[in-house]
Amino acid sequence: VAAPDLLDPKAATHNTKPRLSFSTKSITLTPREESEVVATVMKRKTVTAIFLLIVFYLVMGAAVFRSLEQPHESAQRLAILTQKLDFLAKHPCVNHSHLEDLVKQVVAAIRSGVNPAGTLANPSSLWDLSSAFFFAGTVITTIGFGNISPHTEGGRIFCIVYALLGIPLFGFLLAGVGDQLGTIFAKIIARVEKMFVHWDISQTKIRVISTLLFVLFGCLLFVALPAAIFQHIEGWSALESLYFVVITLTTIGFGDFVAGGSEIEYLDYYKPVVWFWILVGLAYFAAILSMIGDWLRVISRRTKEEVGEIRAHAAEWTANVSAELKETRRRVSVEIYDKFQRAASIKRKLSSELGFSPAAEFGLPRRTVSANHSEEREKSDKEAGLPGLTPQLNRNCGLFMNGLDLERGDMAIIEHVK
Repeated sequence: VAAPDLLDPKAATHNTKPRLSFSTKSITLTPREESEVVATVMKRKTVTAIFLLIVFYLVMGAAVFRSLEQPHESAQRLAILTQKLDFLAKHPCVNHSHLEDLVKQVVAAIRSGVNPAGTLANPSSLWDLSSAFFFAGTVITTIGFGNISPHTEGGRIFCIVYALLGIPLFGFLLAGVGDQLGTIFAKIIARVEKMFVHWDISQTKIRVISTLLFVLFGCLLFVALPAAIFQHIEGWSALESLYFVVITLTTIGFGDFVAGGSEIEYLDYYKPVVWFWILVGLAYFAAILSMIGDWLRVISRRTKEEVGEIRAHAAEWTANVSAELKETRRRVSVEIYDKFQRAASIKRKLSSELGFSPAAEFGLPRRTVSANHSEEREKSDKEAGLPGLTPQLNRNCGLFMNGLDLERGDMAIIEHVK
């Protein structure tokens, strides 16, 4: 039903990660996670929305209950008035005011927990040892059926102190029973999950099946079976028995149906056994609620982790793209720089070959280079006795310098010109 670490309950105690437990034990969180949980406060809009939803739910429930119960109430009121009038008509010696006083006394006796039916020959007390034990149990479990209650000042004062001390103590007991119950169910369901693993079923289906088995087995053991027993002992219908079981284990406790409250002879240990059933049943319901809460917490944490992973992947992708762009710019810059360096090297080599100084290399225009070069050639031609060769060579050298591609570094033509 829970996370994989529940398959080994002993190992689960050493795991600091949140687990889906059957018990009421809270999830173990690191100090950082606890600070994050404390810092997480529900927003005002969310609280307002939930409040409006609850109010709508209450109004809807009130409307349904009124439509279902008000006609029955009116019918019962009309029936009792008719019976009183019929009684006065059949017994004219009875005064109407005396009859009303008797009815008020009966109602007061019922509110005090005394059943006005019967005679003194077969008296029954609601404050014998087993009944008092059952009442004390309903106090510390916060069920409070309301069929009996203390009416003396000493009893009410003691009930206040007894409840304030007993309710926290019962909470610790309930947590311990829930832990043990969860461990037992975890071992049983772990064996079931191992059987499903051999059948080559996906882990999600195994979790769903094991959860359903846990819920169904618990409902059968703590709801259906006790309802059948109460139906047999108390003489209730199936619906009344199921109604009493659910109302009791949810600690609502209306008190309209109470085990051991009928005018029949019960065994002395009947009510104590009922209280122990209430203890284990409350632990079961607390385990289910804890399991649901753990599921929600784990789902929330997994959602946050998935969102964090998506953000991390997005940040990593952005960093990679930025790095690629920077690397591309660097390579382009290096290539451009290398081209300029090669061009400058070729230019320097050309200038050195043609006899120019490096300082005047970049300042002289191309046509000036051609002119200087032609003058030198003209002087050398005159000295060599070749007057017609200089103009033609001059033009060829100028055309070559104007169309020279320095990037290729082709020095063969320059050597040929020389």
